[in-house]
Amino acid sequence: MSAAAFLSRPFGTATRPYEQLAIAIAVGSMGTLGFSVTAPILPDLAETFGVSRGSIGLVQGSISFAGVLFSALIGYMADRIGRRRVILTALLLFSVFGVAGFFARSFWSLVIVRFIQGIGTSGILGVGIVLIGDAFAGEARTRAMGINMTGLQTTSLLGPLIAGFLAVNGTFRPFLIFLVGFPLAAWSSRMPSDRPNTTVEPPLRHLRAAVVAMRTNGTLADYVGVLVATFVATYLLHGLGLTVVPLLLNDEFGVEVATRGALIASFQLGIVLAAIRIGLLIDWIGKVKLITTAFALMAAGSAVTALASSPGWVVAGLAVCGFGFGCFVPQAQAYAATVGGRHHRGITVLIWVTIIRISQLGGPPAGSFLYDVTGPTVPFWSVTAVTAAVALAWIPLRRALSPSH
Repeated sequence: MSAAAFLSRPFGTATRPYEQLAIAIAVGSMGTLGFSVTAPILPDLAETFGVSRGSIGLVQGSISFAGVLFSALIGYMADRIGRRRVILTALLLFSVFGVAGFFARSFWSLVIVRFIQGIGTSGILGVGIVLIGDAFAGEARTRAMGINMTGLQTTSLLGPLIAGFLAVNGTFRPFLIFLVGFPLAAWSSRMPSDRPNTTVEPPLRHLRAAVVAMRTNGTLADYVGVLVATFVATYLLHGLGLTVVPLLLNDEFGVEVATRGALIASFQLGIVLAAIRIGLLIDWIGKVKLITTAFALMAAGSAVTALASSPGWVVAGLAVCGFGFGCFVPQAQAYAATVGGRHHRGITVLIWVTIIRISQLGGPPAGSFLYDVTGPTVPFWSVTAVTAAVALAWIPLRRALSPSH
C-alpha cells in the first residue's frame, strides 16, 4: 500500500460482500440502540425531570423528528455522493450527540440532543439497508435483509438489558453506550469508495424520476402499500410496545428497572426468531401469506398483552408481536431496496425510513397519552383492532389497486 493510500485508508478497503454486510449490520445496530437503550428508563427519566408520563414519550419521539425532516434528503445524498461518506458523517453525529445525553440535566436539553442524534440515526439505519441492496440481489437480498434484521434486533434485545443494569446506579449512565460508535466509524471507513460515475439530478427531479420509473414498471402501488403497512406496524408497536409497556410493567406489576429491560427484550427476541429464518418462512408460507400472518400475529400478541394478568403474559404477548413484526419488516426492506434500482435506491429506501421516522415520532407520545387518559388495556386493544383489520384487508386492496396481481 502506498503512503497516499495508507493516509486516505489507514484500515484498508472491504472488498467482500459479507464484510460489507457485517459493516451494515454493525452500523444499523447502533441505530436501534437509539430507542432500546432509553426504553427501560422512561419512568425514571419522568421522575428525574418532574414531567408527566404523557410527556416522557417525547424522549423517544424526538429522535425520530429529525428523521422525518432529513431522511429523504439523506437518501438523495447517498445516491449523489455515495453511501460511504453519508454513513461516516451519520455515525459521528449519532455517537457524539448520543453520549451528550449523559450530560443532559433538563428535559428539553435531552429532547434537543436526541433530535440531533436522530439525524445520524436515519443515516446509519437507512444507508445500511442501501448497502445491502447494492451488494445482494434477488432472494439473496431478502435473506441478507433477514440476517441484517437479526443482527439489529439482537443488539436491540441486548440494549434494554444492558441499559437496565447500568441505570441501577445512575439513570443517565445508559447513554454512555453510544461511545461504541467511534471505533465503529473507524471500521466503517473500510467501505469501498462508491461515489456515482453519473450525474444525479437535483432532489425533486431525482424523486420524480424514481416515481416515473416505478409507475412504468408497475410497482408504484405495491411500494405505496409497503409504506402504509410499515407506518401502521411501526406506529403501533413502537408507540405501545416500547413506550407503554415499561409504564404498564412499572404501574400494574411493580417491576423494577433492571427487570423491565429484560422483559421488554422479549419483543426483540420474537423479531430475531422470525428474521433469522425469513427465507425458510417465505419458502414455507409464501411472501403474500406471510405478510397476512405477520399482521395476524401482531394482533394476537397485542390481545395477549391486553389480557395479561402477570408479567409473564406480557412477555408472551410481546414475543408474539415481535415475531409478526420480524416476518414483515425484512420483506419491506428488500422491496424498498429493489424497487428503485441502484440509481434511485437511496431515495426509495430513505423514503421508507422517513415513514419509519414519522411513525416513531407520533407513536410514543400517542401511546403514553392514551395510556394516561384511558388506562393500561385500551392501547393494546387498539393495536389488536387495527392490525387485525390490516391482516384481513390488505390482499383485497392490493388486488383492487393492482389488478395484475
